[in-house]
Amino acid sequence: MEILRQSDTPAHLLNIPELDFSETLFAKRLNYPWVRLGALSVSRANRRGPVEEEYMQSALLLAPGGFASAFDALGAVGNVLWMVGQPGVVHSEGEIKYEPFYQFEIAPPVTAEPLVISMPDGEPPQLFINPDLCLFLQLKERNGGSGIWHDPRRQVDVLVKRKENELEVVEIRTEYLLRYLQARQMSLLVALYRQFLFFDPPAEARDAFVKEDLTLGTPAEGVKAILENWGLRQEALGEAHYLQRRLHLWYQIEPPERSADVSETTTFDIFSFTLPTRDGPVAPARWKHVSNPNQQSLAGVSGGFMDSVYFRQEVLTKYEGAAGYNVSDNGSVSCSYYWGLTRSTSRVGNELVSTSIGDFAQGVPLEEWPHWKQYAVEPPDAAGFAVIRSETQIPEAVNSVLDALQHLNVAFLALCDAAGVSPNSDLWQGSRDGLAARQLKWVYRTGSDEDEFLKRATLASTLFLDGLLVPPMREFLCRFGEQLHQSFDKTRSPLGSRNLLQRVTLLAMLVERLRPTRENLASLVEQAEGKSMNPEPVLQAELEVCRNQVREMFAPLAFLYDLRISGGLAHPPNKEDAKTAAQRLGLPAGNWHRTHFLALLDLIETSVRKVARQFEISTYVLLGQA
Repeated sequence: MEILRQSDTPAHLLNIPELDFSETLFAKRLNYPWVRLGALSVSRANRRGPVEEEYMQSALLLAPGGFASAFDALGAVGNVLWMVGQPGVVHSEGEIKYEPFYQFEIAPPVTAEPLVISMPDGEPPQLFINPDLCLFLQLKERNGGSGIWHDPRRQVDVLVKRKENELEVVEIRTEYLLRYLQARQMSLLVALYRQFLFFDPPAEARDAFVKEDLTLGTPAEGVKAILENWGLRQEALGEAHYLQRRLHLWYQIEPPERSADVSETTTFDIFSFTLPTRDGPVAPARWKHVSNPNQQSLAGVSGGFMDSVYFRQEVLTKYEGAAGYNVSDNGSVSCSYYWGLTRSTSRVGNELVSTSIGDFAQGVPLEEWPHWKQYAVEPPDAAGFAVIRSETQIPEAVNSVLDALQHLNVAFLALCDAAGVSPNSDLWQGSRDGLAARQLKWVYRTGSDEDEFLKRATLASTLFLDGLLVPPMREFLCRFGEQLHQSFDKTRSPLGSRNLLQRVTLLAMLVERLRPTRENLASLVEQAEGKSMNPEPVLQAELEVCRNQVREMFAPLAFLYDLRISGGLAHPPNKEDAKTAAQRLGLPAGNWHRTHFLALLDLIETSVRKVARQFEISTYVLLGQA
C-alpha cells in the first residue's frame, strides 16, 4: 500500500525534478525485507550539486484510533516532536508530574511511545532506539557499538544502525517489526521531515514553481502530508537565491491482528507440513505444542514419536562455521542455548543424518523446518543402508588422526625421558577444536570437484604442520649432537618441523637397529642421509635401508607439505605438482573425491602411528642402555 496515490497529488509538485518528493510520497508503507524506522541528516548542509537536502525520520507507537484522534494536531514534524524522548518533571494544569522517555503526549489526550526517534541536537546528532524493541525480539548486539543487533536463534541480522551517504539510518527486518506490532497491538506512526533547497534555479524552474502550501491525506487513509512551497528566497548572508520546499509527512502502519494460530506466524502451513517415514508422510506438528483453534486436521499418517526421519547431510552446511551454532561429530545441531536437535540424532555414513520425528518437532524451531524439509529423503532400504554405512564417517577418520597425534605426544615424551631430556611442551600442540580440525569434519558433498580435495588436504597439512613444535625436537637432537638439528650441507641451516621429526625418527630407528653408543649417533645419522659414507659397505647398506624406510613412513606427511606449497590455498596453485605428489602416494593424478580424502586421512594416521611406535620401541632400547 502506497503512502499517497499519485492521482491525488497536484501535478505542479512533480514538475521540477530537483524539488520532487515522489520517491517519498508514493513509496510503499512497508518494504520487504527491510523497513526504515529512522533517519537523520548527519550534516545540515547535505549538498549534492545545486540541491541542499535535510532529512529526519522518527517512528512512534500509537494505540488503535490514535492517528485519527491526533490528526488535526499533526503539523510541522519538528514542532510536534521537539520534546519527544526527553524525560523530566512537567507542570500541567497546576499539577506536577514526571513523564518518562517512553511516554509522549503527542496531542492531548493521545499518548505516543517513541520507538526510533531523531535526536538532532545531540553531539553528534544521532538516532535513539527504544530498548523494548530489542528486549521483546530477544536481539543481541554482535559487538559493542557495532550498531547491528541479530537474532541468535536464527543467526540473522534484524536491526541495523548504519551510515548511508550523509544519513544515519535505522532499519529493521519487516517480519520482526510486524511481529512486534502484532504483540503490542499498536500502530507504527512514521514522522518524516524532508527539505530541498534548489540554489540558483534557472528561469524555467522559477516559472514552474507554485508558491502554495498544501495538505494531503485523511484520517481514514492513515496519512497526512504537509507541503510548504516557499518559493524563491535569498541566503541571509549571501547572494545565492534558492527555491525551497518542505515536506512534513505523517503516516501509520497498522498492526496485524493478534492470533494464537501459529500457522499465521510462519511462512508455511504447519498442519500440512510432513516428513517421510517408513510408514508414510507424518506431520511433526503432532509433537509440537501449538494452538489449533480451528481444529485443523494434520496431514499424513499417525506415526510414532520415535519414527526415524532422514536428511541429506548437506542440511548441516547451513550451520557449520556459522556464529552461535555447533555441529557435533554425530550430526547433532545446537544454537547456543536457544534450540538443539541433539536427542536420537546420528550420522549415517557420509550421506545422511537421522533423528526421530518427535525429537525433530521439539528440537528444531518452526522457522528452520522449511530448510530441513528440502533435504528430507525417503528412508533407505537395507541394501542402501549397508552401502552408506560401509564408508568411514569423516569426523571419525579425523578423530583417528587426532588420536594418533596424541599417541605421538605420549611416545615422544617417553623417548625424551629415556634420553634424559625434559621438553617444556608437547611435540604436537594442535587443537581438536581449532578451525582446521573443525573444517576437516564438515560435510563433504558427493559431487564436490577436486578443489574440495585439495582444500581438505591443505587443511590437514595445516592441522599437522602448524601444530608441530620445533623446540622440543631441537632439544632432543642436541642431546646426541650439537648440530644434529641442522642440515648437513655447507649452510648448516636449521631444519623445519617436518624434517626435524623425520630426523628424530631416523635417529630412533638407528638406536633400535644398530644399538650404537650415543657418541656415534650423530655421524651415523649423517651417513644414513647420504652426506658421508661409512667405511664398512654392509653397515652403509643397512643405514640406507633405515633411511628409505623412514622416507616411506613419512610419505603421507611429505605429501601434506607438498600440498601446502602447490595446492593453491595459500600459494599460487600448481595442479601439476599436486598431481605428481598425489601419484607418489598412490593416489590418482586427479579427479579426486571423498573416498580419496578418506584414504589420505587413513595414510596420515598410519604414518603418525608408525612414528609413535618407532619412538616406543627405541625408548625401551635407551632405557636398557641406561
